Parts: sequence; C-alpha cells; structure tokens
Amino acid sequence: MIASWRQTTVGALVTAMMVILLLRLWYLQVTDVDDSLEVAAAQQIRIVPIEAPRGDIFDRDGRFLMAGTIASMRVVVDRQLVNLEQEEAVLIPNLATLLAIPAAEIVAEFDLRGSGARFPIGGEVSNSTALFVLENIDHFPGVSVEPVPIRVYPLTETAAHVIGYIGAPGVSDLEAGASPTDRVGKFGIERSYEEYLAGTPGAITYRVNARGDILGVLEERPPQPGGSLITTLDLTLQRVTEETLMQAIQLARQEGEEDVIRAAAVVLDVTDGSVLAMASVPAFDPSLFSTGRISVEDWEAMREKAVQNNFAIQGSYPPGSSFKTIVYALARQYPIFPVSEEEHVDHVDPSDPTSFFCDGQLEFEATPLLNDWKPGGHGLVNLGQSLQQSCNLYYWSIALQIWERRTEWPEDLLQQWARSLGFGSRTGIDLPFESEGLVPDRPWFQRHQQQQTGVVRPEGGWAAGDVMNIATGQGALIVTPLQMAVAYAALVNGGTVWEPRVVQSVRDSQNNVTYANVPSVAGTIEISEDTIEDLKRDLNGVVNSTFGTARRAFEGFCDAGVPDSACVALREVGGKTGTAEIRQAIEADDSDIDTAWFVGVAPLSSPRYVVAVVIDQGGSGGLVAAPAARRIFQYLMGETPDPLRRGDDTER
Repeated sequence: MIASWRQTTVGALVTAMMVILLLRLWYLQVTDVDDSLEVAAAQQIRIVPIEAPRGDIFDRDGRFLMAGTIASMRVVVDRQLVNLEQEEAVLIPNLATLLAIPAAEIVAEFDLRGSGARFPIGGEVSNSTALFVLENIDHFPGVSVEPVPIRVYPLTETAAHVIGYIGAPGVSDLEAGASPTDRVGKFGIERSYEEYLAGTPGAITYRVNARGDILGVLEERPPQPGGSLITTLDLTLQRVTEETLMQAIQLARQEGEEDVIRAAAVVLDVTDGSVLAMASVPAFDPSLFSTGRISVEDWEAMREKAVQNNFAIQGSYPPGSSFKTIVYALARQYPIFPVSEEEHVDHVDPSDPTSFFCDGQLEFEATPLLNDWKPGGHGLVNLGQSLQQSCNLYYWSIALQIWERRTEWPEDLLQQWARSLGFGSRTGIDLPFESEGLVPDRPWFQRHQQQQTGVVRPEGGWAAGDVMNIATGQGALIVTPLQMAVAYAALVNGGTVWEPRVVQSVRDSQNNVTYANVPSVAGTIEISEDTIEDLKRDLNGVVNSTFGTARRAFEGFCDAGVPDSACVALREVGGKTGTAEIRQAIEADDSDIDTAWFVGVAPLSSPRYVVAVVIDQGGSGGLVAAPAARRIFQYLMGETPDPLRRGDDTER
C-alpha cells in the first residue's frame, strides 16, 4: 500500500510538470510571438566598414613623393541607417542646406553610390559645422562627421607616371573582393603595390533598432594603415629630368618641329637596375583622381593627349642609330666586320680588319641606291669611327655579312643578340602596362604575310634588307626607352641584364621592412673586357671627338671657364645619337616623322648611370635629344645644368 501511494504521488508531480511545460510552450509560440519578433527587430546589427589609410610613397632618401593620406573632416552618409522616406523628407534637404550643394546633385550622388552604401559627401567641413551636425543629429539621420582619408599628391605632376593614381574599382577588382565604394590603385605603383598600400579596413558593429537608430556600439575594430613604399627614385634628379624634357620640347618646336608634345627619359643605375628617374611628357595631376571621380572635361583633355601613357615603358619607337651600339658590340664580339666595295678596297687600312671606306652610297640588289645620311659619306672609317660618326653604310654592311655568312651562324644572329639584351619582351619592371617592343625575324614576317595583316610587304620573303633595317634601328624594330637603358647598362656593366625596379622596399608604421624588392638579374650576355673598353672609348668619341654626332651638343660641358680640353667630366661621358624615321601617311602625301634619341653612359671609368632620352617627333637626335641628355648628365656629374641649346642636325 505504501509503494502504491508513493507511485501515485510521483506520477502526479510528473504530470503537473508536463502540464506546466506544455502551457509555457503554448504561451511562447502563440501568445508571446509578436512581442518576441518585435524585440528581435528592435535589436538588429549593422556592421560599418572603416576605410584604411593608404601607405605613403617616398623617394630613395625618404622625401615624400606622395604625402599619403590626410584626415579630412567630412560628412559621411550611411544609407543602411536611414530609410528612403527619411532620405527624401529630411536628410537630402538638410544636407543641401548644410553643404550648399543643390539637392538634385545630392540625389544623383545617392543614386550613383547605390542603396546601402556608405560614403563621404561634399568637401571638407569646419569644426563648427561638424559640431552643428552632432548637436542636431535628429535632422541628419544616417549621418556622421568623421576624419576621412584623402589621397594627397602635393608634387602634382612630378613623377606622376611612376606614382600613378587610385580610382573606382573595375570588374577584376570587384571579382577580387573590392567593394563598389572602395578606391583602388589604377596606374603606376599605386596599382602594382595595391596589396601593400591599401591596408586592412576596420569596422564598427552597431546595435540598431528597426528604424536604423543606433542603440549602442557592440564592437569597434580600428583599420590597419597600408605600408609605405621606399622607391628607387631620386626626387631632385626626377625634377631635373622632367624640366629637361620640357625644355627639349620647346627646343624642338623652335627648330621647326611644331607638333611635338611627347617625350620620355629614364635614368638607370647600371649596377643594380634601380630606376633613379623616369619621366614622361605630357604628365597629369594624380589629385584629379584622388576622390575617385574626374570631370568629363578633364578626362577628355587627358585622353586627347594620351597623358596617361608612360612613354618611358609604353612608348614603342624605332631606335634609329642609337641601336648601332648594340650592333657594334655584336660585331666586336664575333668578330663580324664589313667588306668594302671592290672599287674601294685599295682605300682601306690593311692593318685594321674593321677598316671600311664609306662613299655615302650602297648598291643593293632590287632596290634603289641606298644613301647614307651624310652626302658623300664618311670616307675611311673603322668600327670606332663608324659609331662616333654614325655611318649607315658600315652597319648595313655588317648586316650583309651576317646574311651572306648565315651558314656560319644562325640567320637571326642579330635578333638573338638583341633579345639577349632584353629587346622584344617586357623588362619586368614593377609598373603596369609595359610594352614588349618587337624584334622582327623570318617567322614573324611570314606570319604577317600569310595573314595579310598589311604590316609587311605582300610579295617576296624575308631578306637581307630586313636585317639591314634592324642594324640601323629602322623597319619593324621597335623598343621602349627603358629597354634601351637596360641594354646599354648590360653592355657596360660586364653583361648583366637587370630587371629594373622602382620600389626597393615596403615598411610598416613602425618602419619595419615588410617586403624587400632586391635587385634581380633577368639574364646575362657574354661580352669581353676589351669590347667594353672599346665601346666606352667610342661612346665618348660621339660627344668628345671632332666628328662625333653629339660633339656640338656637349660643347662647354663643364662649368664656365673650364675649356673642354680640361673638362674631366666630359671625358667621363659617352653615348649615341639616333634619329628614327617613321613614314606616316598624312592626307594624300607621305611624310617622314623623325623621332630623336640619345642614350648615354657615365662615368665611363666606372659606369653608374645610363640616361635614355627620346623626343617623339622631335627631329634629329643630335639636334634635340643629345642636348637634353647633356643637361641630365651635367647634373649627374656635378656640373651646373645649362639651359638647352641646339646641337648638330645629324642622321637625317
């Protein structure tokens, strides 16, 4: 009986508990559901990203090239925190009054940014304006006043093509994870080093109610600023180089080349491939892009002049006679020297295998008589004098020897040599959009002929004349100024073809190196010390010998009062002029457009610098490009850079 009573009691208690539990479940699911949903809706979460300040950019000595970002007090709209009714009735009218911006423009900005976007609007605001907003926040739903990072380029156009700019993300950026409101690197090292410069965004997690009112801050994660880039550029040299190009353009116009607007120059350290200066004209002010938006008028003006092209790495030009230095080194290495025409055999020096008589004209099968740029020719010359005087016949004849003796070596011997120096492919510089250039050969010719692209003649095959064109830097051969600088550097540094670089390291906010872009060798060539010494001697002859094509341009190289005969710095400089002729159809007539080149080296006793200058449509290399290079070399050699004055009108 006792056991039965206990069982009855326990059963009653269990039954009672079950009833209570069922009643509670019924209450929660039926009677309290509306209240629960209301509480959940009233406590939503909003995560607001905070843009990270981008890193700074410095020259090799720690001078600002790009002053990073500054904190500008701006009104920031977060459309996640305001509904459409509030926007139209309250926010937009009040913002229009506060910022003195037409309401229609604010509506357009909202539409452009999209729903749910968070973005600054208007320009920088004063402290009193910021205080007014905070004191009247009910009239500005979804608005805050914050320090917003603004990309600042205080040097405006200086080194603009190297630094680059930022802008709205493209499709590939969005696919990589960028949001539509981000600003990403679009050009220059702003683009190449985006992952280092961008930093890591922060975020604030708010607890908000259904109306978007902030109820409190749940979490705040500060942004991590981007790393700072230490470039290889020398800011002072960069300015000298840019000033010089502007003077060169003015000089070319004074000499009758009225259409010239473009020029480029590179100063390269031959010992490690560092770019010390890189200039391209015309330039642009990156600040136009710092807000991520640019006016239609500004964009059209820039596009018309192609100012966003970095012609130092994107400009593709025939190198003209400045390419003879490449052929010189090949001829000296093998050796391959020209054979004078039979009527001049008695005029050559039998003791010098490089001796050649240049009468100014070359007979070549199935073509009109080929004329040297100098009427009457250069007379008796050897390899060194051929370079100093830029004798076309000499280099045409070397090409003929390569062609006629092609059973002794590959038919494309000259092209192989050029490619080993970096021509025909990108140098690998840490800048975007670099051009490859072109070293033409038989397969390239046949491909275009079969496909009838119009690039090559429709009849006949690859021939000796095509190799002759390459030997004088003409025809289909095209190069960039940077490629020329890299090749000349290899010819005087012992054969190292460097991969050029404009950034040497990345540092964090504590100045720790987080990335080191160490010098990298792209390739090597075999070149003897004798060839290097002969080449340096003859490059000096171009600027410092009686018949050198840049002699007049380099006269008076040292400071006033020092004659050239006593000018030590002049004996340390050498280079090669070039005038590339491009035949272009203009209306009904064909006309030649001459592009001026000079590529030089200093100091010759221990090479450190290569300077490559090209003045697009600038005329003669000796007349315009050599004087420009002279001024840059004057700075590098510790002399006072002179205003530009004309040199000799040669090679055309």
